[in-house]
Amino acid sequence: MKSIFEYMDYREFLHHTFDEKKQKHDFYSYRLFSQKAGFKSPNFLKLVIDGDRNLTKESVFKVAKAFSLNKKETDYFENLVFLNQSKTLEEKNRYLTKLIRHREKNNPRTLEKSEYSYYSNWYNPIIHELITAKNFDDDFKKLGAMVVPPISALEAEKSASLLKDLNLIRKNGNGSYVKTSATLTTGPQVRSVAVANYHKSMIQLASESIERFSSEKRDITSVTLSVSEATTHLIVEKLRVLRQELLEIAESEKKPEKILQVNFQLFPLTENFDTPEDSTC
Repeated sequence: MKSIFEYMDYREFLHHTFDEKKQKHDFYSYRLFSQKAGFKSPNFLKLVIDGDRNLTKESVFKVAKAFSLNKKETDYFENLVFLNQSKTLEEKNRYLTKLIRHREKNNPRTLEKSEYSYYSNWYNPIIHELITAKNFDDDFKKLGAMVVPPISALEAEKSASLLKDLNLIRKNGNGSYVKTSATLTTGPQVRSVAVANYHKSMIQLASESIERFSSEKRDITSVTLSVSEATTHLIVEKLRVLRQELLEIAESEKKPEKILQVNFQLFPLTENFDTPEDSTC
């Protein structure tokens, strides 16, 4: 069985652990687990595994004890539970940071933090584009000054080092940087938090751009629409197609002169409202 430090979904861990015990001992059951853990409901564990019930801080330690987890494993399990059950991005970041530290200490081989590292600073994707578009001869002060708002030489150098470590860029024969074909791979739990952090940073930069740039250098518009659920899906699909078209246009660029950020935000301004039933006279 996998180490608990390889899991990023606590319900999956519970499912696999229970199945393993069941395979080793025919008599093992949900009822027996509840007795060992001190739960009144004989199918408590099944409800949790199926997603019909969450764990509390108290029940976390009961489950850990019933599955004979040691102190480090219990601490990891607790943080994993609350990461999976968190509602806010702030909470997710707090628990994910603790999990990454655990995984680094207990089993570095299982660490999947590439996307989390890449999106940890808003300027990493910018440096990724900028450093391969122009030869800076490792002048990181110059590189950082090109970013808007500017970053320090140290920040630019650390960002470039991260990109090399993630195998996203490499130096060619003449000393300039080129992109590789490598892609970032991270589990969905890490990816969702990393990308949410990035989007939040980009939305903040977009807000600041209203005062940072004149209207000739930016394009910020919005529309408020009244639509059905079906039309919402249609708009989302059109945005997806447009994003792909913009990427293809940028990839065909022979002599890039600047880095642009194009944001798309679509979010509800009301809850779904009921359509009045047709009345007959």
